[in-house]
Amino acid sequence: MRETPKGTSRPLDHTGDVALEVRAEHLNGLFAAAARGLLGILFARPPSAATDGTVQEDTTLTLTASSLEELLVAWLDEVLFLVQTRARVPADLDVVVREEGGAWRLEARLGVAPLDAQAQEWQGEVKATTHHGLHVEHRQGGWRAEVVFDV
Repeated sequence: MRETPKGTSRPLDHTGDVALEVRAEHLNGLFAAAARGLLGILFARPPSAATDGTVQEDTTLTLTASSLEELLVAWLDEVLFLVQTRARVPADLDVVVREEGGAWRLEARLGVAPLDAQAQEWQGEVKATTHHGLHVEHRQGGWRAEVVFDV
């Protein structure tokens, strides 16, 4: 796999839940930035392979969906499952998203670190990624998504 382009995420005001706006020049970067944004909700100090060398293993994921919105929900729910059920936190993300035969496919390689709630400063549980207000769009200059998490 190749290096995933960078993107950004920022919290949005949302009553009762947590919402993110995610932007990136490329679709791969959008999905990586969404995962990093989710990790920023879960942890004050999520691990980073570039800064702390905590990666202990690699995990791969392949997901398919009929729309980019459905793929984004599936992707973020997989990241939640990895953290909250497997006690593994993505520290390095390499994401490739492409359209294949009328469906969308995501392939990801994640360098994961063990969950360390104290060192990573666990901030609280996210129950799920919702479909409320969910959208992914391509605009001049890049990609943009809004996603809401049930907390």
